[in-house]
Amino acid sequence: MTASRAGRALVVGAYERDNFGDLLFLLVTEKYLADAGLDVVATAPVAADMTDLLDRRVDGFVPRLEAERFDQVWTVGGEVGGTRVDTALWMSAPSATWRRYRAADAQEQARLRRELIGGTEIESPYLPRMSAFPRNATTPAVLNSIGLAGISGRDAGDREKILRIVREATSVSVRDRLSSDLLARHGIAHTLVPDVVHTVRLTHPRPDGEEGSGFALVQAATRMLAKEGVERFADALAASEALAPFPVRLFAAGLAPNHDSLADYARIVELVRAHDPQRDIAVLDTSRRPWELVDEIRRARLWVGGSLHGRIVAAAYDVPRVSFAKRKLDTYARTWDPHMPYGTTADTLDDAVRRALDPRVVRASAGVGERLAHLADRNVRAAVGAASTATDAETAARRAAAADRAVVERDRRAREEAAQLRRQVSALEAARPSAREVLRASVRARGLALVSDVRRVGGGVARRVRGARLAHH
Repeated sequence: MTASRAGRALVVGAYERDNFGDLLFLLVTEKYLADAGLDVVATAPVAADMTDLLDRRVDGFVPRLEAERFDQVWTVGGEVGGTRVDTALWMSAPSATWRRYRAADAQEQARLRRELIGGTEIESPYLPRMSAFPRNATTPAVLNSIGLAGISGRDAGDREKILRIVREATSVSVRDRLSSDLLARHGIAHTLVPDVVHTVRLTHPRPDGEEGSGFALVQAATRMLAKEGVERFADALAASEALAPFPVRLFAAGLAPNHDSLADYARIVELVRAHDPQRDIAVLDTSRRPWELVDEIRRARLWVGGSLHGRIVAAAYDVPRVSFAKRKLDTYARTWDPHMPYGTTADTLDDAVRRALDPRVVRASAGVGERLAHLADRNVRAAVGAASTATDAETAARRAAAADRAVVERDRRAREEAAQLRRQVSALEAARPSAREVLRASVRARGLALVSDVRRVGGGVARRVRGARLAHH
């Protein structure tokens, strides 16, 4: 049986919260799936009403996969390798529920997970293991524009679980060199291609004759500001001569927990105006809807920020761009967009802005937007095609092989752990004689000290007795 080219695709991602890049993953992918005749069901680890930003409700993927058969299942975007279920709950569950979850014992946490996520236990909040859902055991799965380098930070058992999910997929593409190297070491077929959001250049093109806003858009996440210091960051903005000609608009890439803070932005505006009361700086006045944010970046004179997708959208439309230091962002820029500045700090901001606007750098970066858009476009179209033509037999064989490999990996890990334990026991056995000698020496030393103390005390008593007898006589 061959999967139909028309039907339904379930798309999994962090679509339940306000984060610009994650929501773009859904909207961009949806266009390609619609072209293939597929209706999209948007899902996340936790259900949420996203009407304000996406004109729809986002369901939890576990209940949908438990109850219904889909023609394709896609995970699109994000650093999914290192993200744990608890982390997703922290970012997406109501704050009161999260506090209750964090304070609960293991049994109560499991009950709360079932309540929030669904009955089937999941290994990853964004990578459903399709073989765990009988109704979709042979549904083709696509992993597109994902980051997996975070797997390296997880224990061996967790790594094996995530790699099994990746091996089950019909098509896998990663967007950074670290993820590609990791999959290559484990013998997993994949492609290394630019992030799918680069395709906005093709699917959401710049209107003819569009006028620019002239804004320098500046974005800074709470974590970066905590590291740099809000005051220090504001001083860098105020002191930058390269930024001085442009109205500055502070751009919130996401208002979900651990993303951007409007309170921080208000403080930055206050501090910059205290330095220069005439400075044209404000928080960007626009809706939080993803396409409107894309339009703001496209019309800008300059993008400055720590958001990966802020840089990607700027690159798609050839807007000069500066990125703050962040491992994920630095790795991506080094791979796909190396000419425009990245790895920037508050201390180097002014110099980085100068370089981004330098005509020589602009010329060196020319063509990046077009090239990356076409690479990403070809990749997503190929993934749609691969998933649309995959047979049940092919998918079942791939998942059986992934299960077999998981057993092999578990056995290998068990042998390694047993060997390590034997080495530790042998080391203890080898150390035992010397340890025994140390103990004996310690006992002897204590015994000699005790004898000396007894003799000293005894001698003192004897002297006092003799003194008393003499006094008596």
